Amino acid sequence: MKRKFILLFILIVLSLQIGCVYAVRYDGTYRGRVVDADTREPIEGAVVLGTWYTETPTLAGAVDYYYDARETVTDKNGEFSIPGQGLRIMSRLLPMSALIFKAGYSYYETGIWTTIKEGLYSREQVKWEEDKPIFPLKKMTMEERKKRHADKETIPDNKQRLLIKELNKEYKELGISLYPEVD
Repeated sequence: MKRKFILLFILIVLSLQIGCVYAVRYDGTYRGRVVDADTREPIEGAVVLGTWYTETPTLAGAVDYYYDARETVTDKNGEFSIPGQGLRIMSRLLPMSALIFKAGYSYYETGIWTTIKEGLYSREQVKWEEDKPIFPLKKMTMEERKKRHADKETIPDNKQRLLIKELNKEYKELGISLYPEVD
């Protein structure tokens, strides 16, 4: 009886492990555009920080761990492109999540990229041009900016240099110094 219980326990743990694995998945390039929410004009220089996490199953549910981050800035048309992690075989790597930030504007967090079309908030906010999401950022008043609370995620500083520089611009305008200067 004890052997059957141990075997059953092992089978349950293995089935949980397999449930969080992508057999084969190509994590390709992520593209989008950032615009002013009111004018619909492109926002140049917005920082887009793409972050990947791995998902590890536990008996209490899945736990996500930081894997990698890449960042870029939008061009004059408000467009950005971040290369994905490529071909993944038997991987627990989740699709990219993104944080989009520009000093003076609200910021946008995507959650897992593949859920942008399905999320209640993002369905109302994010518009689509073919397969490219259009992220609107709202211009904020100085009072709104002072009230904003920006969480710094547990991502190494060298993987979010552009975001830190843009946050420092925001903080400098507000007379706040939070992050050390990053080259």
